[in-house]
Amino acid sequence: MSNFNHKFIIMKKYLLLSIISLAAISCELDDNLNPNKVLADQVAPNLRLSGASTTAYAVQAGVVTSGERGGMNLLGNAWTNTWSGNYAQFGNPFITESNLNFTTTYRQAIFTDMYKAVTRFQRIIDFGNQYPNYVAIAKIQKAYYMQYIVDLYGNVPYTDAFKEANNPTPKYDKDVDVYKGLVSELLDAKNLIGSYGTNVSFAVTASSDPIFKGSMTKWNEFANTVLLKFAVRLSNTTNTQGIALRNQIISALSGATFISADVAINPGYSGATTDALNPLYNAFGIKTAAGASNTNGYLLMTASDHAVKVLQGDASKITSGIQDSRIEFLFTKGKQYNNTTAGGATGYYGYPQGMTNDDYKVHMGYTVDARKPLTENFSLLAGLFTSATGASSNGYLMMKAESELLQAEAALRGYAGFSNDQAHFNNAITASFTFDGKAADAASYIANISSKAKVGWTGSTEDKIAAIQYQRWVALINYNGIESYINYLRTGYPETPLSTISTQPNKPWRLLYPADEYSNNSANVPVVTQAQVFTKNEFTPFIYK
Repeated sequence: MSNFNHKFIIMKKYLLLSIISLAAISCELDDNLNPNKVLADQVAPNLRLSGASTTAYAVQAGVVTSGERGGMNLLGNAWTNTWSGNYAQFGNPFITESNLNFTTTYRQAIFTDMYKAVTRFQRIIDFGNQYPNYVAIAKIQKAYYMQYIVDLYGNVPYTDAFKEANNPTPKYDKDVDVYKGLVSELLDAKNLIGSYGTNVSFAVTASSDPIFKGSMTKWNEFANTVLLKFAVRLSNTTNTQGIALRNQIISALSGATFISADVAINPGYSGATTDALNPLYNAFGIKTAAGASNTNGYLLMTASDHAVKVLQGDASKITSGIQDSRIEFLFTKGKQYNNTTAGGATGYYGYPQGMTNDDYKVHMGYTVDARKPLTENFSLLAGLFTSATGASSNGYLMMKAESELLQAEAALRGYAGFSNDQAHFNNAITASFTFDGKAADAASYIANISSKAKVGWTGSTEDKIAAIQYQRWVALINYNGIESYINYLRTGYPETPLSTISTQPNKPWRLLYPADEYSNNSANVPVVTQAQVFTKNEFTPFIYK
């Protein structure tokens, strides 16, 4: 933690782009460039919130400041076998994602950059009751993002974290204690909104809030939904404190309302500069801000063979016989590989995760001496990633489908105050089809899957739990892969095959702590080996055991 605290120390001033209408797409500026000479601790929350919100979302979506492209979204889409490396374009793409032979340097920016981002929320929280609604918003987002860190790492810094120079080497807290602390912050936020949410003297300006434009009613609903996500995450834990926390949350949510629309973020994204791009598009969109091909982003991956076959109802998959029209929004069409430059039939074709070009030639019935596959033979990301307006499109913290699926699972599991599990499940599917521009197909799809165990609402309770995870996965493909992966670890669903070159018998239960931590905070960071990542043990996040 010392490494990124140091970065905060040497960058003491903030450029608040909301002042100049770019809505804080970046919010740090070196002393030598700051035109106003405003000390960081003097910048009020209304000038901080947009930059803090945008920076944190970028880590979720796929852009991290260290230059390590992909963030949590790439990791989740890779480990749910949704994306595959594009061997037609690169020599060894997605090797570590596929063989699972990773070290402490692997994806360490997820940890370091998220702590940087959450520290910005903490600086808002530090203002206390002087800006109660801003503090509430900061607490809600802090809890939302820190939950991912706990779910990916287990024990992490919390009580001593976010203090920058005052404590550059914070101790690690137990994961269950961090969960308890984050839930407490969410409940504090709700209390603040209850006391000050309608008080015009403490109103949040629309320009400072790139998510709900100052609506504290919507922030309260989002806080409820995040609390529900905590409760559902705790559904299978055997930890006594975790069970007590789950019950506390369920009681606190009595009579609560939840988000009923996608939680979008847009501080003024545009194609004007790289920093102004929607971070999803920046990481994975077809063009750079300069108009060049985004070779190391868009062309890095294809749809996986697994994802394409599932969405097309291949006989080898649990969706056998069910065509899902959402594939048209999610992936482009390609020309089937047939050992010619022209290619064969137009359709959806994924690369089997882990296969090399030679492997794929043989897989398709040719010899290793056949023509090299071309990018045009495969399905790539579609939707906003190829759209002319993708650079300025909204980002999404959470989709309506997620809220509905959380309520469906809570009702199915018998959480007090929750009901209508099937209705929420169907609402989630409808919301997903609507988001993907296929609203007219939702009803027929729901009818078609009504007898498909682990896909539609049928069978045992376990089958329905599996169906919820399956529909979550489809709803979040390309947009928030890490959410689907964490729920896969929590429940074992949906079907998520290993790559053809995996060196491990199963997917990892957690990430390794970053090398930066072992270099700069060695007295506090737990020592976790690669082998321990793939088994359940004392270092496995408590929600999975």
